[in-house]
Amino acid sequence: MSLKLSGYLFTGPFPVATTEIRANQVPVVFAIVAKGGQSWAPVFRVVDVGASPDEGMRFADHPRSKYWGPQVGETLGVYLFYAARSEHTAADREGIAEALRRQYDPPRGFV
Repeated sequence: MSLKLSGYLFTGPFPVATTEIRANQVPVVFAIVAKGGQSWAPVFRVVDVGASPDEGMRFADHPRSKYWGPQVGETLGVYLFYAARSEHTAADREGIAEALRRQYDPPRGFV
């Protein structure tokens, strides 16, 4: 499944506990998204947004992961926008993440 955030196509959801971006993989801008509501009318809430560093990262070990708890009736997932090094610098990825944080106001922002 995909989710479009501010014109960027994010792929997911992937489990927070086991998803990681390795140093040899394409870096990402990530969105932690809680899905709630009924199955025929889901509601998506942006919990956090960030960018992976060039050396990679494990989402379960992220410093803000302790704040990523879903509310009752929600499931949490990681959505990824792949930002190839040939097209996006680390500063570009951080800039995209910051713009998304301003727009969606995590953890309160709904898609």
